[in-house]
Amino acid sequence: MMPIHTSNREDNVKAIEMHIHSFSLRFQFKYRTDFDVFSFIALAQAQGFTGVNISANGLGYRDLGGTTDAHFEKVKDALVESGMRCEIDTSDTRLDNLLKMLDVAGKVNAECLRVYTKYPPPLESQISQTVEDLRAAIPTLERTGIKLVFENHEDFQGEVIADILSQVNHPLVRALYDYGNSQMVGEEPLDALEAMAPFVSTVHVKDHVVVVGPEHAWGNLWVQGVPMGQGRLPIMEQTHRLYESGLRRFCFENVWGYAAPLKSHQVPQSHCFGIDQASHFLNGSDLPTDQAIDLEWKAFEEAWGWYKTALTQQQYRVAIPW
Repeated sequence: MMPIHTSNREDNVKAIEMHIHSFSLRFQFKYRTDFDVFSFIALAQAQGFTGVNISANGLGYRDLGGTTDAHFEKVKDALVESGMRCEIDTSDTRLDNLLKMLDVAGKVNAECLRVYTKYPPPLESQISQTVEDLRAAIPTLERTGIKLVFENHEDFQGEVIADILSQVNHPLVRALYDYGNSQMVGEEPLDALEAMAPFVSTVHVKDHVVVVGPEHAWGNLWVQGVPMGQGRLPIMEQTHRLYESGLRRFCFENVWGYAAPLKSHQVPQSHCFGIDQASHFLNGSDLPTDQAIDLEWKAFEEAWGWYKTALTQQQYRVAIPW
């Protein structure tokens, strides 16, 4: 008798975690009196995310919304109650900042702390100072078990990130690959991914176009955030390559209304860098409050709807792999 072969659709499903970044709703945080970190955690759970990434830059720790141990305990309790995992963001590798923010991360039970360098050029000193900072944090990382993830923010190409992390050479100091930030330094996103791939442990998923805008030091080209699926980034190819490399945690980031100068005189002649005639320069912070709130919310819904559909079509399923 010939064996009977059956196919199980579940065998092909690719389970992933999906966080949401608080930057996705930055105008809700900024302008609404009824929206805070607790609203954000509840929203993330209701929308089907498995975790949250919270910006804790600046005075008051921005979207974290408080600076006291009592507040951190309430945030931790809300995360536990909702089943949400957590990562937090800071933006300065200097050791005093890293140690302070690693302490905050521990108090809210965050698994990762995102960072990028704020040292000025030249490149050689940026690299050496950053390596020194990251190495100095290793004893605290080992004691706490928190992972430090270094982002390709808007200053370094992928090979520089890889060089820095190769020099640090520690399993608790890894890379955060942003799907679009390499554009700000004139690098193809897939080239940045190839360079950074051996070090990537978390990502920011977003979409961009290139537009003509106000003059700046490098010209008049800007990288403009748009709702996911309406830009030029190869989002699903990036997602697939990352999954195939072993990544299982992704972070959705709605960057509608954000614009950053394209800081390169050598711009690739490619689809990603084609000037988008249908889009225009937009700084959401220049809009009236009500308009910024409404348009951001619409962009969030469009972007998350698009990405959920794209993931489903390619047999990804969002779930915490307990």
